[in-house]
Amino acid sequence: MYIALHASPPRAMLNLEYLLPLVCFWHTISSELSKYKPDAIANNIVCSIHCVLYILHHNYNYNMDYVIHMSLGYYTYDLLYIFACIYKKNTKDSIMRRVPYIIHHLVGIYLLHDTLISENTGPLLYAYNLLETSNIMIYISYHLHKEYAKHPRVIMISEFIQLVWYVYYRIICFSSFVYNNQTRFLEFCVTSRCMIVALYCMGFAWSYNLVKRNIMNLETLKKPNGD
Repeated sequence: MYIALHASPPRAMLNLEYLLPLVCFWHTISSELSKYKPDAIANNIVCSIHCVLYILHHNYNYNMDYVIHMSLGYYTYDLLYIFACIYKKNTKDSIMRRVPYIIHHLVGIYLLHDTLISENTGPLLYAYNLLETSNIMIYISYHLHKEYAKHPRVIMISEFIQLVWYVYYRIICFSSFVYNNQTRFLEFCVTSRCMIVALYCMGFAWSYNLVKRNIMNLETLKKPNGD
């Protein structure tokens, strides 16, 4: 059985009149937040704002052409932010830690652009909505890490919720969606299918990291001074 999705006619090409101002828009929000919060926290808030905006637009099916450009603008802004962080620290460790995010963003940009020219955008947009929904607890947990570092139990609880939330949406829901719509996914070009598989594998890799982190948290709790 297929999940009910609405196929769309071919969309317009990438609109730079939308994209360039949107990159500036995300940068402006980050700059304003940085006046009150450290850069890393400010950027995490920007990420969460984008996440919520996309989910709302998708769930209400409101002006999706614009929100696709909004997401393209966000990923472009965030790529520039990542490269700026690498440039500032200029260490091998800094580069290696951010390589997965660079790959993730490039894949995201490619697939979002694909939705602008594909005749069958429904599956991609729905899958993208699942991926964004899975990220909600990542942003919350990161914020708690930065703002409540002196409360380890709060962080441990958030990381457990993050694990359950992420695995449910990124592994269970996304796997079910791909399985139920495999015929429609096979209609995409080889490059798009490879990109989708890459995102799928990244989900398993991050889930593995979350499992390890939660196991470490449990071991910490078992120690006499685990608090």
